[in-house]
Amino acid sequence: MKLNKISKTFCAAPFVHMYVAKGEQRICCQTTEYIPTSSSTELDLEKRWKSNYYKKVRQQFLDGEEPVRCTNCFTTERHNGISDRINYNKKYQDVLLKTNIETGNQYNSPIDLELRPGALCNLKCRMCGPHSSTQIQKEMGKNPDLFRGYGPVVEAEEIYSEKNLNFLLKNIDKGKQIKFLGGEPTIMPEVNDILDRLIATNNTNNPIHITTNCTNTTEQFMNKLKQFTRLSFNYSVDGTGKVVEYIRHPVKFNTIDSNIRLYSNVVYAKNDNISFAFQAYNLFNLYDTVKWAADIGVLVYANLVSDPVWCSILCIPKEIRDKELNKTKELMLNEEYSEWITDPNTNIIPAIDRILTDDREFGLAHLARNTKILDKVRHQHIKDYIPELWKIIKEEYNKQSLEYIHNYTRM
Repeated sequence: MKLNKISKTFCAAPFVHMYVAKGEQRICCQTTEYIPTSSSTELDLEKRWKSNYYKKVRQQFLDGEEPVRCTNCFTTERHNGISDRINYNKKYQDVLLKTNIETGNQYNSPIDLELRPGALCNLKCRMCGPHSSTQIQKEMGKNPDLFRGYGPVVEAEEIYSEKNLNFLLKNIDKGKQIKFLGGEPTIMPEVNDILDRLIATNNTNNPIHITTNCTNTTEQFMNKLKQFTRLSFNYSVDGTGKVVEYIRHPVKFNTIDSNIRLYSNVVYAKNDNISFAFQAYNLFNLYDTVKWAADIGVLVYANLVSDPVWCSILCIPKEIRDKELNKTKELMLNEEYSEWITDPNTNIIPAIDRILTDDREFGLAHLARNTKILDKVRHQHIKDYIPELWKIIKEEYNKQSLEYIHNYTRM
C-alpha cells in the first residue's frame, strides 16, 4: 500500500527506522519521549524492535492518530515546514513496504538506521552538554557546578554488541539510509568498524549520511569514505567567522570552510547540507551563513534550539528578535539567494515564521548568566565575538555573580 494512502498522519519511521544510541532509547530523534529504560529490551535491539512500545506507536499511526511524542513534526508542518515525518514518508514512498504491527515490515527488522555510538567529541559547543561531548565531560570534571541539572553520563556499552550489529545490518540493503551522528562520528571507532563491515560485505552502495562538525579529514578516513558511492553529509555549522568559533569552541572557521570543500568532492549528487542550530547566539548571523553556504553550493536547514532553554532565541526580547528576523527574511528573499531558501530541502523561511508567531519571552537573565560562566571557563568574552548580542545582554551580564562556580579558573 502507498504510504500516503494509509492515513493522513502516518509516519514510516517506526516501521522502517531504528534510533540506536548509548544510554537512551527513542523511536526517532524528533520524538519527545524516551522508551522506558526499565524494559528488558534495553540492550537487545531485536526485542526492542518487537516490543509493546513499538507496537503501540505503529498502531497509532495506522489508526490515523497523532502520537503526543511526535508533536515536533506536526508542529513543524503546521508552520509550513518540512518535518522528519514528511521526509521519511517521501523517502520510502516508492518502496514496496508491507507494514505490520509486530515487526514493522516484511523483513522483520529495521532497514533505516540512525546510529549514535557515544559522546566522543573534540568540540565544546555552547548549546551542547556532557551527554553529547567528552570534551564537555572533562570541562565539567574540572568545574563541578558548570553543568548543573545534568544527570550522570551512563552509556550502555553492550548496545553495539556483535548480536545487535548483526540484527541491524542483516537487511540494510533494503533500506534508504544509514545515518551516523555523535558526539563526532568521524572520530568514533564504532563508526569505523561499521563502515569496515559494510565494505567487507560489498554494501558500499548503501546510502551513508554523516553528521559532522567538519574537523576530521585525515587521509585514512577520507580514503574509506571514497569507497561509498552514495555518501552525503550534514555539516553541523551554526554560523560564520567569530560567531561559530564562539559557539563551537575551539573550532576555527577557516577549518570548517576548507574541510567542507574537501567533503564536497566525495558526496553523492551534491546531497549535503548545513544543519544550523538556530539560537540566541547566531540570530544576527543567519543571513551571512546562508550567503556563505550558497557561495559554496550547500543548503542550510535550521533546527530551532529548545534545549537548553537558556540559549533559545526566545530569550531575546520579541521586539528585538522580530526586527532582526524580518530584516533577515527580506534580505534573503532577494533574487540572488531566493533559490537557496525556497528549495524543499531547506526550511529557513518556515523557521523564521515559526519564531515570529511565538510571543514567548524567556528573559535575558539565564542567557547572560550561562554566557558569563562559559566565558570565564573558556577564557572568552562575548563582546569580542558577537557585539550585537553583547549590547542586548550587557546589563544582565555585568549583574551576574559567579561566586557559586567552583574552580572556574582551573583549566
